[in-house]
Amino acid sequence: MDPVTQFLVLVAGLFLLGTLGEVIFARTQIPDVVWLIVAGIILGPIAGVVPRQSLVDITPYFAALTLIIVLFEGGSRLVLDDLLRAAPRASLLAIASFTLTTFVVAGVSMIFGVFEVLPDWSFAKGIMLGAILGGSSSLIVMPSMSLAKVKESVANLVNLESALTDALCVVVTLAMVDVVVSGAASFGQTALVLLRSFGIAFAVGVLAGWAWLPVLRLLAGSPHVYPLTLSALILLYVAVDAAGGSAALGILTFAVIVGNAPAILARIGFASKERPVELDMQVRAAHTQISFIVKSFFFTFIGLMLSPPWGLLALGVFLGIVMLGARIPAVFVATRGTHYSRGELELVTVSFPRGMAAGVLATIPAYAGVPGTDELPSVVFAAVITTILLFAGLFPRAKKRATADEARGAASGAAATTDASASGSAAAGAEPGGDEVRQDGAAASPSDPSPPALPAESPTGTPPPDDGVVATGASDAPAAQAPPAASGPVTPPPADPADS
Repeated sequence: MDPVTQFLVLVAGLFLLGTLGEVIFARTQIPDVVWLIVAGIILGPIAGVVPRQSLVDITPYFAALTLIIVLFEGGSRLVLDDLLRAAPRASLLAIASFTLTTFVVAGVSMIFGVFEVLPDWSFAKGIMLGAILGGSSSLIVMPSMSLAKVKESVANLVNLESALTDALCVVVTLAMVDVVVSGAASFGQTALVLLRSFGIAFAVGVLAGWAWLPVLRLLAGSPHVYPLTLSALILLYVAVDAAGGSAALGILTFAVIVGNAPAILARIGFASKERPVELDMQVRAAHTQISFIVKSFFFTFIGLMLSPPWGLLALGVFLGIVMLGARIPAVFVATRGTHYSRGELELVTVSFPRGMAAGVLATIPAYAGVPGTDELPSVVFAAVITTILLFAGLFPRAKKRATADEARGAASGAAATTDASASGSAAAGAEPGGDEVRQDGAAASPSDPSPPALPAESPTGTPPPDDGVVATGASDAPAAQAPPAASGPVTPPPADPADS
Protein backbone atom coordinates (compact mmCIF):
# COMPACT_ATOMS: atom_id res chain seq x y z
CA MET A 1 0.00 0.00 0.00
CA ASP A 2 1.23 3.49 -0.82
CA PRO A 3 2.70 5.18 2.32
CA VAL A 4 0.43 8.22 1.97
CA THR A 5 -2.65 6.01 1.61
CA GLN A 6 -1.54 3.93 4.57
CA PHE A 7 -1.08 7.04 6.69
CA LEU A 8 -4.51 8.41 5.80
CA VAL A 9 -6.19 5.08 6.55
CA LEU A 10 -4.45 4.91 9.93
CA VAL A 11 -5.52 8.47 10.83
CA ALA A 12 -9.13 7.78 9.86
CA GLY A 13 -9.07 4.52 11.82
CA LEU A 14 -7.73 6.21 14.95
CA PHE A 15 -10.41 8.91 14.89
CA LEU A 16 -13.09 6.27 14.41
CA LEU A 17 -11.64 4.17 17.22
CA GLY A 18 -11.46 7.17 19.53
CA THR A 19 -15.11 8.04 18.87
CA LEU A 20 -16.28 4.45 19.40
CA GLY A 21 -14.17 4.31 22.55
CA GLU A 22 -16.08 7.24 24.07
CA VAL A 23 -19.41 5.59 23.20
CA ILE A 24 -18.26 2.32 24.78
CA PHE A 25 -17.03 4.18 27.86
CA ALA A 26 -20.42 5.86 28.34
CA ARG A 27 -22.03 2.40 28.40
CA THR A 28 -19.41 0.25 30.14
CA GLN A 29 -17.22 2.75 32.09
CA ILE A 30 -14.13 1.27 30.35
CA PRO A 31 -11.89 4.24 29.41
CA ASP A 32 -11.62 4.92 25.70
CA VAL A 33 -7.83 5.23 25.85
CA VAL A 34 -7.57 1.47 26.40
CA TRP A 35 -8.61 0.79 22.80
CA LEU A 36 -6.19 3.40 21.46
CA ILE A 37 -3.29 1.84 23.36
CA VAL A 38 -4.26 -1.63 22.14
CA ALA A 39 -4.36 -0.29 18.57
CA GLY A 40 -0.88 1.15 19.04
CA ILE A 41 0.47 -2.15 20.36
CA ILE A 42 -1.00 -4.00 17.38
CA LEU A 43 0.36 -1.50 14.85
CA GLY A 44 3.79 -1.30 16.46
CA PRO A 45 5.30 -4.16 18.50
CA ILE A 46 3.03 -6.88 17.03
CA ALA A 47 2.50 -6.08 13.33
CA GLY A 48 5.42 -3.70 12.81
CA VAL A 49 3.36 -1.41 10.57
CA VAL A 50 4.77 1.68 12.28
CA PRO A 51 8.39 1.23 13.40
CA ARG A 52 9.22 2.65 16.81
CA GLN A 53 12.40 4.36 15.64
CA SER A 54 10.49 6.54 13.19
CA LEU A 55 8.58 8.10 16.11
CA VAL A 56 11.54 8.88 18.35
CA ASP A 57 12.59 12.04 16.52
CA ILE A 58 9.14 13.65 16.64
CA THR A 59 8.48 12.77 20.30
CA PRO A 60 9.64 16.05 21.93
CA TYR A 61 7.60 18.23 19.54
CA PHE A 62 4.48 16.13 19.74
CA ALA A 63 4.79 15.83 23.52
CA ALA A 64 5.06 19.58 24.10
CA LEU A 65 2.05 20.37 21.90
CA THR A 66 0.01 17.65 23.63
CA LEU A 67 0.91 19.04 27.04
CA ILE A 68 -0.24 22.55 26.06
CA ILE A 69 -3.57 21.47 24.60
CA VAL A 70 -4.53 19.03 27.34
CA LEU A 71 -3.62 21.27 30.28
CA PHE A 72 -5.59 24.16 28.79
CA GLU A 73 -8.58 21.89 28.18
CA GLY A 74 -8.58 20.63 31.77
CA GLY A 75 -7.68 23.91 33.48
CA SER A 76 -10.25 26.04 31.64
CA ARG A 77 -13.04 23.73 32.80
CA LEU A 78 -12.14 23.94 36.49
CA VAL A 79 -14.79 26.08 38.21
CA LEU A 80 -13.19 28.64 40.52
CA ASP A 81 -15.59 28.16 43.44
CA ASP A 82 -15.28 24.38 43.22
CA LEU A 83 -11.54 24.82 42.89
CA LEU A 84 -11.37 26.86 46.09
CA ARG A 85 -13.55 24.39 47.99
CA ALA A 86 -11.67 21.33 46.78
CA ALA A 87 -8.21 22.91 46.85
CA PRO A 88 -7.18 22.03 50.44
CA ARG A 89 -8.09 18.34 50.18
CA ALA A 90 -6.98 18.04 46.58
CA SER A 91 -3.64 19.66 47.36
CA LEU A 92 -3.13 17.32 50.30
CA LEU A 93 -4.06 14.32 48.16
CA ALA A 94 -1.78 15.46 45.33
CA ILE A 95 1.21 15.99 47.62
CA ALA A 96 0.66 12.78 49.60
CA SER A 97 0.11 10.63 46.52
CA PHE A 98 2.98 12.17 44.56
CA THR A 99 5.43 11.92 47.47
CA LEU A 100 4.57 8.33 48.40
CA THR A 101 4.63 7.19 44.79
CA THR A 102 7.94 8.90 44.08
CA PHE A 103 9.75 7.29 47.00
CA VAL A 104 8.14 3.87 46.53
CA VAL A 105 9.11 3.83 42.84
CA ALA A 106 12.63 5.04 43.72
CA GLY A 107 13.03 2.23 46.27
CA VAL A 108 11.80 -0.48 43.90
CA SER A 109 14.00 0.83 41.08
CA MET A 110 17.04 0.65 43.36
CA ILE A 111 16.35 -3.05 43.93
CA PHE A 112 16.19 -3.67 40.17
CA GLY A 113 19.32 -1.55 39.76
CA VAL A 114 21.22 -3.97 42.01
CA PHE A 115 20.37 -6.77 39.55
CA GLU A 116 21.49 -4.61 36.58
CA VAL A 117 18.00 -4.44 35.08
CA LEU A 118 18.57 -0.68 35.26
CA PRO A 119 22.27 -0.17 34.51
CA ASP A 120 24.30 2.62 36.10
CA TRP A 121 21.43 3.43 38.46
CA SER A 122 21.42 5.76 41.48
CA PHE A 123 18.92 6.99 44.05
CA ALA A 124 18.74 10.41 42.37
CA LYS A 125 17.74 8.68 39.14
CA GLY A 126 15.22 6.66 41.13
CA ILE A 127 13.64 9.87 42.43
CA MET A 128 13.60 11.16 38.86
CA LEU A 129 11.77 8.01 37.68
CA GLY A 130 9.38 8.31 40.62
CA ALA A 131 8.63 11.93 39.68
CA ILE A 132 7.92 10.90 36.07
CA LEU A 133 5.35 8.37 37.30
CA GLY A 134 4.20 10.34 40.34
CA GLY A 135 0.97 11.91 39.11
CA SER A 136 -2.36 10.79 37.74
CA SER A 137 -3.30 11.84 34.22
CA SER A 138 -5.73 14.71 33.80
CA LEU A 139 -6.20 13.60 30.19
CA ILE A 140 -7.84 10.39 31.43
CA VAL A 141 -9.31 11.38 34.80
CA MET A 142 -11.18 14.54 33.78
CA PRO A 143 -13.06 13.06 30.80
CA SER A 144 -13.77 9.88 32.78
CA MET A 145 -15.37 11.79 35.66
CA SER A 146 -17.45 13.83 33.22
CA LEU A 147 -18.66 10.94 31.06
CA ALA A 148 -19.40 8.74 34.07
CA LYS A 149 -21.32 11.57 35.82
CA VAL A 150 -19.44 11.06 39.07
CA LYS A 151 -20.65 12.97 42.14
CA GLU A 152 -19.41 16.56 41.98
CA SER A 153 -17.44 16.55 45.25
CA VAL A 154 -15.52 13.41 44.22
CA ALA A 155 -14.99 14.60 40.65
CA ASN A 156 -13.61 17.97 41.79
CA LEU A 157 -11.23 16.26 44.20
CA VAL A 158 -9.63 13.91 41.66
CA ASN A 159 -9.80 16.41 38.78
CA LEU A 160 -7.88 19.05 40.69
CA GLU A 161 -5.47 16.44 42.04
CA SER A 162 -4.67 15.25 38.51
CA ALA A 163 -4.11 18.83 37.32
CA LEU A 164 -1.78 19.55 40.25
CA THR A 165 0.18 16.33 39.90
CA ASP A 166 0.64 16.95 36.17
CA ALA A 167 2.45 20.14 37.13
CA LEU A 168 4.32 18.42 39.99
CA CYS A 169 5.56 15.70 37.65
CA VAL A 170 6.94 18.18 35.14
CA VAL A 171 8.52 20.47 37.72
CA VAL A 172 10.15 17.79 39.90
CA THR A 173 11.31 15.71 36.94
CA LEU A 174 13.01 18.64 35.22
CA ALA A 175 14.55 19.69 38.52
CA MET A 176 15.87 16.17 39.14
CA VAL A 177 17.28 16.02 35.60
CA ASP A 178 19.20 19.21 36.36
CA VAL A 179 20.35 17.73 39.69
CA VAL A 180 21.59 14.49 38.07
CA VAL A 181 23.32 16.26 35.16
CA SER A 182 24.94 18.94 37.33
CA GLY A 183 25.65 16.68 40.28
CA ALA A 184 24.09 19.15 42.74
CA ALA A 185 22.23 16.62 44.83
CA SER A 186 21.74 18.59 48.03
CA PHE A 187 18.19 18.90 49.36
CA GLY A 188 18.47 22.67 49.74
CA GLN A 189 19.46 23.23 46.13
CA THR A 190 16.72 20.92 44.88
CA ALA A 191 14.07 22.68 46.99
CA LEU A 192 15.30 26.05 45.75
CA VAL A 193 15.00 24.92 42.13
CA LEU A 194 11.45 23.71 42.75
CA LEU A 195 10.33 26.89 44.50
CA ARG A 196 11.86 29.05 41.81
CA SER A 197 10.19 27.01 39.07
CA PHE A 198 6.77 27.16 40.72
CA GLY A 199 7.06 30.87 41.52
CA ILE A 200 8.05 31.90 38.00
CA ALA A 201 5.34 29.76 36.41
CA PHE A 202 2.60 31.07 38.69
CA ALA A 203 3.59 34.72 38.30
CA VAL A 204 3.92 34.59 34.51
CA GLY A 205 0.72 32.55 34.18
CA VAL A 206 -1.29 35.04 36.25
CA LEU A 207 0.04 38.05 34.34
CA ALA A 208 -0.57 36.40 30.98
CA GLY A 209 -4.08 35.37 31.98
CA TRP A 210 -5.03 38.89 33.06
CA ALA A 211 -3.46 40.37 29.94
CA TRP A 212 -5.50 38.05 27.74
CA LEU A 213 -8.89 39.07 29.18
CA PRO A 214 -9.08 42.37 27.21
CA VAL A 215 -8.19 40.41 24.06
CA LEU A 216 -11.14 38.08 24.66
CA ARG A 217 -13.46 41.07 25.02
CA LEU A 218 -12.07 42.75 21.91
CA LEU A 219 -12.41 39.60 19.77
CA ALA A 220 -15.75 38.39 21.20
CA GLY A 221 -17.63 36.56 18.45
CA SER A 222 -14.69 36.58 16.04
CA PRO A 223 -13.78 33.29 14.31
CA HIS A 224 -10.11 34.04 15.00
CA VAL A 225 -10.36 33.83 18.80
CA TYR A 226 -9.27 30.22 19.06
CA PRO A 227 -6.23 30.37 16.73
CA LEU A 228 -4.99 33.44 18.60
CA THR A 229 -5.59 31.81 21.99
CA LEU A 230 -3.70 28.68 20.91
CA SER A 231 -0.83 30.86 19.67
CA ALA A 232 -0.77 32.67 23.02
CA LEU A 233 -0.61 29.31 24.84
CA ILE A 234 2.36 28.16 22.76
CA LEU A 235 4.22 31.43 23.30
CA LEU A 236 3.44 31.28 27.02
CA TYR A 237 4.88 27.77 27.17
CA VAL A 238 8.07 28.96 25.50
CA ALA A 239 8.36 32.07 27.71
CA VAL A 240 7.86 30.24 31.01
CA ASP A 241 10.26 27.49 30.01
CA ALA A 242 12.90 30.04 28.92
CA ALA A 243 12.51 31.87 32.24
CA GLY A 244 13.24 28.66 34.15
CA GLY A 245 9.68 28.02 35.33
CA SER A 246 7.33 25.08 34.99
CA ALA A 247 5.70 25.54 31.60
CA ALA A 248 2.93 23.12 32.60
CA LEU A 249 2.01 25.12 35.71
CA GLY A 250 2.10 28.36 33.71
CA ILE A 251 -0.37 26.95 31.17
CA LEU A 252 -2.59 25.62 33.95
CA THR A 253 -2.65 29.00 35.75
CA PHE A 254 -3.46 30.84 32.53
CA ALA A 255 -6.24 28.35 31.75
CA VAL A 256 -7.89 28.70 35.18
CA ILE A 257 -7.92 32.51 34.95
CA VAL A 258 -9.25 32.65 31.39
CA GLY A 259 -11.78 29.87 31.97
CA ASN A 260 -13.17 31.63 35.06
CA ALA A 261 -12.99 35.20 33.75
CA PRO A 262 -16.69 36.05 34.37
CA ALA A 263 -16.58 34.85 37.98
CA ILE A 264 -13.27 36.60 38.70
CA LEU A 265 -14.41 39.91 37.20
CA ALA A 266 -17.73 39.70 39.06
CA ARG A 267 -15.87 39.29 42.34
CA ILE A 268 -13.93 42.52 41.80
CA GLY A 269 -16.88 44.45 40.33
CA PHE A 270 -15.83 44.62 36.66
CA ALA A 271 -18.41 42.27 35.16
CA SER A 272 -20.22 43.47 32.03
CA LYS A 273 -23.40 41.92 30.67
CA GLU A 274 -23.16 43.76 27.37
CA ARG A 275 -19.78 42.33 26.35
CA PRO A 276 -18.91 39.49 28.74
CA VAL A 277 -15.30 38.40 28.95
CA GLU A 278 -15.30 34.63 28.59
CA LEU A 279 -14.31 31.69 26.46
CA ASP A 280 -17.37 31.40 24.24
CA MET A 281 -18.85 28.11 23.07
CA GLN A 282 -17.08 28.40 19.72
CA VAL A 283 -13.65 28.43 21.36
CA ARG A 284 -14.51 25.64 23.77
CA ALA A 285 -15.94 23.46 21.02
CA ALA A 286 -12.90 23.96 18.79
CA HIS A 287 -10.48 23.18 21.61
CA THR A 288 -12.45 20.11 22.65
CA GLN A 289 -12.16 18.69 19.13
CA ILE A 290 -8.45 19.46 18.96
CA SER A 291 -7.99 17.81 22.34
CA PHE A 292 -9.82 14.72 21.12
CA ILE A 293 -7.55 14.47 18.06
CA VAL A 294 -4.38 14.90 20.12
CA LYS A 295 -5.57 12.36 22.68
CA SER A 296 -6.27 9.81 19.96
CA PHE A 297 -2.76 10.19 18.55
CA PHE A 298 -1.01 10.30 21.91
CA PHE A 299 -2.33 7.09 23.43
CA THR A 300 -1.81 5.24 20.18
CA PHE A 301 1.72 6.63 20.32
CA ILE A 302 2.20 5.09 23.78
CA GLY A 303 1.21 1.69 22.42
CA LEU A 304 3.56 2.12 19.46
CA MET A 305 6.49 3.00 21.74
CA LEU A 306 6.09 -0.18 23.80
CA SER A 307 8.97 -2.46 22.88
CA PRO A 308 11.59 -4.84 24.36
CA PRO A 309 13.78 -5.43 26.35
CA TRP A 310 11.23 -7.57 28.18
CA GLY A 311 12.91 -7.17 31.56
CA LEU A 312 12.20 -3.44 31.48
CA LEU A 313 8.62 -4.07 30.43
CA ALA A 314 8.18 -6.44 33.38
CA LEU A 315 9.61 -3.77 35.68
CA GLY A 316 7.08 -1.27 34.33
CA VAL A 317 4.19 -3.68 34.94
CA PHE A 318 5.40 -4.28 38.50
CA LEU A 319 5.74 -0.53 39.14
CA GLY A 320 2.17 0.00 37.91
CA ILE A 321 0.87 -2.47 40.51
CA VAL A 322 3.07 -1.00 43.26
CA MET A 323 1.74 2.49 42.54
CA LEU A 324 -1.80 1.32 43.26
CA GLY A 325 -0.60 0.08 46.64
CA ALA A 326 1.06 3.43 47.36
CA ARG A 327 -2.17 5.19 46.49
CA ILE A 328 -4.15 3.58 49.33
CA PRO A 329 -2.39 5.24 52.31
CA ALA A 330 -2.28 8.57 50.43
CA VAL A 331 -6.07 8.55 50.01
CA PHE A 332 -6.50 7.55 53.66
CA VAL A 333 -4.38 10.48 54.85
CA ALA A 334 -5.96 13.05 52.51
CA THR A 335 -9.60 12.11 53.16
CA ARG A 336 -9.41 11.55 56.90
CA GLY A 337 -12.20 13.39 58.70
CA THR A 338 -14.38 13.70 55.58
CA HIS A 339 -17.81 12.17 54.96
CA TYR A 340 -17.03 10.24 51.80
CA SER A 341 -18.74 6.86 51.58
CA ARG A 342 -16.82 3.62 51.17
CA GLY A 343 -17.65 3.50 47.48
CA GLU A 344 -16.53 7.10 46.94
CA LEU A 345 -13.21 6.42 48.68
CA GLU A 346 -12.72 3.40 46.44
CA LEU A 347 -13.46 5.60 43.43
CA VAL A 348 -10.81 8.12 44.55
CA THR A 349 -8.31 5.31 45.14
CA VAL A 350 -8.62 3.73 41.68
CA SER A 351 -8.49 7.11 39.89
CA PHE A 352 -4.73 6.93 39.52
CA PRO A 353 -4.02 6.21 35.81
CA ARG A 354 -0.79 7.62 34.46
CA GLY A 355 -0.73 9.05 30.97
CA MET A 356 0.34 12.09 29.05
CA ALA A 357 2.72 13.72 31.51
CA ALA A 358 4.59 10.47 32.14
CA GLY A 359 4.81 9.70 28.42
CA VAL A 360 6.08 13.18 27.65
CA LEU A 361 8.68 13.15 30.42
CA ALA A 362 9.94 9.62 29.70
CA THR A 363 12.10 10.78 26.80
CA ILE A 364 13.53 13.92 28.45
CA PRO A 365 16.34 12.36 30.57
CA ALA A 366 17.95 10.70 27.54
CA TYR A 367 17.77 13.95 25.51
CA ALA A 368 19.27 15.83 28.47
CA GLY A 369 22.24 13.46 28.53
CA VAL A 370 21.43 11.47 31.68
CA PRO A 371 23.41 8.22 31.36
CA GLY A 372 21.57 4.90 31.58
CA THR A 373 18.18 6.30 30.54
CA ASP A 374 18.04 5.39 26.85
CA GLU A 375 15.60 2.53 27.53
CA LEU A 376 13.70 4.34 30.27
CA PRO A 377 10.67 5.00 28.00
CA SER A 378 9.99 1.25 27.85
CA VAL A 379 9.68 1.13 31.65
CA VAL A 380 7.49 4.23 31.78
CA PHE A 381 5.16 3.21 28.95
CA ALA A 382 4.69 -0.25 30.45
CA ALA A 383 3.85 1.31 33.82
CA VAL A 384 1.43 3.78 32.17
CA ILE A 385 -0.40 1.00 30.34
CA THR A 386 -0.60 -1.10 33.52
CA THR A 387 -2.16 1.74 35.53
CA ILE A 388 -4.65 2.45 32.75
CA LEU A 389 -5.68 -1.21 32.59
CA LEU A 390 -6.05 -1.33 36.38
CA PHE A 391 -8.16 1.83 36.25
CA ALA A 392 -10.27 0.40 33.44
CA GLY A 393 -10.88 -2.80 35.41
CA LEU A 394 -11.55 -1.26 38.81
CA PHE A 395 -13.38 1.97 37.89
CA PRO A 396 -16.74 0.43 36.86
CA ARG A 397 -16.98 -1.55 40.11
CA ALA A 398 -16.05 1.47 42.23
CA LYS A 399 -18.53 3.68 40.35
CA LYS A 400 -21.30 1.13 40.90
CA ARG A 401 -20.57 0.91 44.62
CA ALA A 402 -20.39 4.72 44.98
CA THR A 403 -23.74 5.09 43.19
CA ALA A 404 -25.32 2.43 45.44
CA ASP A 405 -23.97 4.17 48.56
CA GLU A 406 -25.33 7.50 47.37
CA ALA A 407 -28.77 6.01 46.68
CA ARG A 408 -28.78 4.27 50.06
CA GLY A 409 -27.84 7.50 51.80
CA ALA A 410 -30.55 9.42 49.97
CA ALA A 411 -33.16 6.81 50.91
CA SER A 412 -32.08 6.88 54.56
CA GLY A 413 -32.23 10.66 54.62
CA ALA A 414 -35.71 10.69 53.10
CA ALA A 415 -36.93 8.10 55.61
CA ALA A 416 -35.46 10.08 58.51
CA THR A 417 -37.16 13.25 57.26
CA THR A 418 -40.50 11.48 56.95
CA ASP A 419 -40.24 10.01 60.46
CA ALA A 420 -39.30 13.39 61.90
CA SER A 421 -42.27 15.05 60.20
CA ALA A 422 -44.69 12.40 61.40
CA SER A 423 -43.36 12.59 64.95
CA GLY A 424 -43.62 16.37 64.93
CA SER A 425 -47.21 16.27 63.69
CA ALA A 426 -48.24 13.73 66.30
CA ALA A 427 -46.59 15.70 69.06
CA ALA A 428 -48.27 18.89 67.94
CA GLY A 429 -51.74 17.30 68.02
CA ALA A 430 -51.61 15.12 71.14
CA GLU A 431 -49.14 16.51 73.61
CA PRO A 432 -50.84 17.50 76.89
CA GLY A 433 -50.58 21.14 77.77
CA GLY A 434 -49.76 21.90 74.15
CA ASP A 435 -51.33 24.23 71.66
CA GLU A 436 -54.85 25.49 72.04
CA VAL A 437 -57.69 24.45 69.76
CA ARG A 438 -59.71 27.08 68.02
CA GLN A 439 -63.36 26.96 67.13
CA ASP A 440 -62.39 25.86 63.58
CA GLY A 441 -60.38 22.95 64.90
CA ALA A 442 -56.93 24.37 63.91
CA ALA A 443 -54.07 24.33 66.37
CA ALA A 444 -53.10 27.68 67.79
CA SER A 445 -49.92 28.66 69.49
CA PRO A 446 -50.05 30.34 72.88
CA SER A 447 -49.20 33.64 71.23
CA ASP A 448 -52.02 33.34 68.70
CA PRO A 449 -54.24 36.43 68.96
CA SER A 450 -57.47 34.45 69.57
CA PRO A 451 -60.60 36.24 70.72
CA PRO A 452 -61.10 36.42 74.50
CA ALA A 453 -62.86 33.54 76.19
CA LEU A 454 -66.60 33.71 76.33
CA PRO A 455 -68.06 33.75 79.83
CA ALA A 456 -70.13 30.86 81.00
CA GLU A 457 -73.26 32.95 80.45
CA SER A 458 -73.75 35.28 77.51
CA PRO A 459 -74.86 38.88 78.01
CA THR A 460 -78.35 37.88 76.99
CA GLY A 461 -78.50 35.29 79.71
CA THR A 462 -78.68 32.42 77.20
CA PRO A 463 -76.33 29.63 78.13
CA PRO A 464 -73.81 28.67 75.44
CA PRO A 465 -74.61 25.50 73.51
CA ASP A 466 -73.01 22.37 74.90
CA ASP A 467 -71.46 21.06 71.66
CA GLY A 468 -68.42 19.47 73.29
CA VAL A 469 -65.92 21.93 71.84
CA VAL A 470 -63.73 23.78 74.27
CA ALA A 471 -63.84 27.41 73.41
CA THR A 472 -60.56 28.44 74.91
CA GLY A 473 -58.12 27.77 77.68
CA ALA A 474 -55.66 24.94 78.14
CA SER A 475 -56.61 21.52 76.89
CA ASP A 476 -56.72 20.09 80.40
CA ALA A 477 -59.14 22.82 81.74
CA PRO A 478 -62.71 21.72 82.57
CA ALA A 479 -65.23 22.38 79.87
CA ALA A 480 -67.72 25.22 80.40
CA GLN A 481 -71.12 23.92 81.45
CA ALA A 482 -74.57 25.48 81.90
CA PRO A 483 -75.25 26.65 85.46
CA PRO A 484 -77.32 24.26 87.56
CA ALA A 485 -80.98 24.95 87.94
CA ALA A 486 -81.78 26.99 91.05
CA SER A 487 -84.30 25.70 93.60
CA GLY A 488 -85.80 29.13 94.22
CA PRO A 489 -87.58 31.45 91.83
CA VAL A 490 -85.55 32.60 88.96
CA THR A 491 -85.09 36.33 88.66
CA PRO A 492 -85.97 37.44 85.15
CA PRO A 493 -83.37 39.38 83.21
CA PRO A 494 -83.70 43.11 83.00
CA ALA A 495 -85.91 44.34 80.24
CA ASP A 496 -84.28 45.49 77.07
CA PRO A 497 -84.79 49.25 76.64
CA ALA A 498 -85.60 48.65 73.02
CA ASP A 499 -88.71 46.69 74.03
CA SER A 500 -90.17 49.71 75.74
